[in-house]
Amino acid sequence: MDTSQNAAISSYSKSPLAELTSYAIAWSLIGVIALADIYWLSKSGFRVVFGASSRTFVAIVAIVLVACWTDYRAKAICNGNAKWRARLLDLAFTGRWMVALLTFCSATSILSHLSVAVAPPLIDDRLVEIDQAVGFDWLAYYQWVRQHPVLVFVLNTAYASGLVQMIAVPMILGLLGRRTELVHHMARLMIATLICLAIATPFPAASAFLHFHVTDPGTSETVSTFFPIREGLLRTIDLTHSQGLVSLPSMHTTTAILLAYALRRVRFLAGAAIALNSLMVISTPTNGGHYLCDVAAGIMLAVLVIVLINDRRLRGTVADKRAVIL
Repeated sequence: MDTSQNAAISSYSKSPLAELTSYAIAWSLIGVIALADIYWLSKSGFRVVFGASSRTFVAIVAIVLVACWTDYRAKAICNGNAKWRARLLDLAFTGRWMVALLTFCSATSILSHLSVAVAPPLIDDRLVEIDQAVGFDWLAYYQWVRQHPVLVFVLNTAYASGLVQMIAVPMILGLLGRRTELVHHMARLMIATLICLAIATPFPAASAFLHFHVTDPGTSETVSTFFPIREGLLRTIDLTHSQGLVSLPSMHTTTAILLAYALRRVRFLAGAAIALNSLMVISTPTNGGHYLCDVAAGIMLAVLVIVLINDRRLRGTVADKRAVIL
């Protein structure tokens, strides 16, 4: 373990206050978003349908129960089983943060749909102009990719991996005892999501799928509620079929970079994470209907939150219970 890695390890396990503070801040942010959702829903005439997505809340309750049980068991174990006790504490810690992540995603999903109803002028034409000015023809690129089935499969797989990684990466960090990196990763995701919505609300884009009238399977249908919500024709937000309606910046691009960055110190996964998430970034125009401008903005957003939330800037606020460099 090098000096920088040692420096990142401090007295988190000895400071329950540090865990409580970071967790309280996360839930305070989630609470503010939830209150904004409730207020906006009450004033706008929108309603939320949970449907099958209510399983998410069942999962949250289950995770809470598991976290509470493991925390209780860990504290009951004597010093002779310190390793097992540490593993249980890791599991409880990870469970608590997974609950926060699932709740945050649900709250921001509602907020993103509501933001579309603000309906400022669309900027698609301007984004296309900027893309073309740097030599990128979205439609030509899309059609070229579609002519190569193997490439389509690879990009589809990479793009779809985003959802799996959103769950897997925090769990990996937590269960390996990398608590600081888990908390920082969650902070980056939360801040990036809110900045993304703050930009997309006043500067909306319908997506390249809708702009170029692309109707292949898995294209325009993935943003089919954009215009109905924008034009006031749809007042129901179905979380079971929640859609990604934000174009600029590309949150998929931002997330891909943050996922790879989160695993940078997990040696047996770092290389694979970089490769997979590089493919995810490449897939965002054809699989997410993003303009090149969206991708560039997503990259800049990822860099911004990494600069804002990093080990050096936040060292000492929360620390890993132990170093696990594999």
